[in-house]
Amino acid sequence: MRPTNSSPIVTRLLEAHGVVLGKTHMEELAEGLTTINPVYGPVLNPYNNVFDVGGSSGGTGGVVSARGAPGGFCSDTAGSCRIPGAHTGTVGFRPSLGCYNAAGGIVPQTTSRDTVGVIARTVRDVILFDSIFSDCHYPRPDLVLKGTRLGYPVNYWKGLDTRTVQTFQAALEALVVAGVELVEFDMGLLTAEGAEIEAELLLAYEMPREVSRYLATHRYNISMMHLVDQIASPYPKALMEQRTSLNLDAWPTPSDYYYNIREVIPKLKELHDRFLSAYNVHLTVTPTTHLPAGPINQVQPWVMYNGKLVDTFDAYGQTVFLGPPLGIPAISIPIGLSTDGLPLGIHFQARPEEDGLLLGFSAAVEKVLPPMPAPPSTPACRGCTPKVKLQAANYSGVGQPGRDDVTSLFTLHFEGQCALKDGVEFADSSNVHTEL
Repeated sequence: MRPTNSSPIVTRLLEAHGVVLGKTHMEELAEGLTTINPVYGPVLNPYNNVFDVGGSSGGTGGVVSARGAPGGFCSDTAGSCRIPGAHTGTVGFRPSLGCYNAAGGIVPQTTSRDTVGVIARTVRDVILFDSIFSDCHYPRPDLVLKGTRLGYPVNYWKGLDTRTVQTFQAALEALVVAGVELVEFDMGLLTAEGAEIEAELLLAYEMPREVSRYLATHRYNISMMHLVDQIASPYPKALMEQRTSLNLDAWPTPSDYYYNIREVIPKLKELHDRFLSAYNVHLTVTPTTHLPAGPINQVQPWVMYNGKLVDTFDAYGQTVFLGPPLGIPAISIPIGLSTDGLPLGIHFQARPEEDGLLLGFSAAVEKVLPPMPAPPSTPACRGCTPKVKLQAANYSGVGQPGRDDVTSLFTLHFEGQCALKDGVEFADSSNVHTEL
């Protein structure tokens, strides 16, 4: 499948005298948070080449982090620009829904959430790219941090991984020293209401429709079912088989779909606005993710989080998943490294159509945070091509894994010769035995 024309957003880049350096890896159909792609191989984290980069647009995050490009496109349906930003020490920006023209530029998942975004080295670069790509052009004030009220939802700061606490505390202290007033409140009610959104129902209703339309519009001689049959990653394949099931009892009805679109999501948007108005804030701050990137051998479908194996989506999606159905702009800014040397990001969100305010505030924040350390200039993986092998993960997620439980879908190995190859530790006996 090769595109017959450039998307509008790429055309804008070229018209602004930008240069397209290439295309990057991502999750199959943007379904995942690690960018471990069994077809093309995993994207390696520039800070530690046996760790993942987040997803689903992890290839862009990896290239920008490794200083291969100043910026690149990403797509964000749930957190796919911001999670890679946090895990690669880059800035990941999701604009307000509808601001970037994605027509024909991405394989769509859900029109109620999908947007193109930007990953770049700095907020300043994101602002430059946004000025080229955005159709919205909201005012961007030059903010002074002193006296700015910043919403601090305490419920989203609970359960930080122990490796991240020190770095997050230092970032918050830098904001307070700069004069930012952290306004504490609990948004647990918003989270609970957000749980009522049947996200999988929306995807099940919208994704087959939108992908089929995309295939027909671009005259690809392939059916939706044929496309699903070719997916190699177990998780997205299972999801897409479920969404395209011919079992009519499992198919969402139009009334189910429109109830979520017309009732649940507007109620959530109203509640979000009421929270911000009640506490007189325009912006909120949370961790982008509560824990850093995980080892490729041990990050999907379970990841070690404060000594326990936790579902990867639950672990990494705690703060970023709620924003997309609200249509609000959000950004992840790097704040430094965890105690084991992996990048971390802090996450800011604003009201819908307050992209300019969010970017102006973020630019001011970036100036008071310490510079992000660069990754090693000579990667340990140089000379090798990374590959993953699939295996049957049979751990149920209940209790501690037993001796015969396999907790990871993937094992990492390298083809070629590189400094990293001999030192790669394959998953232990509880993690790798059975290959598919």
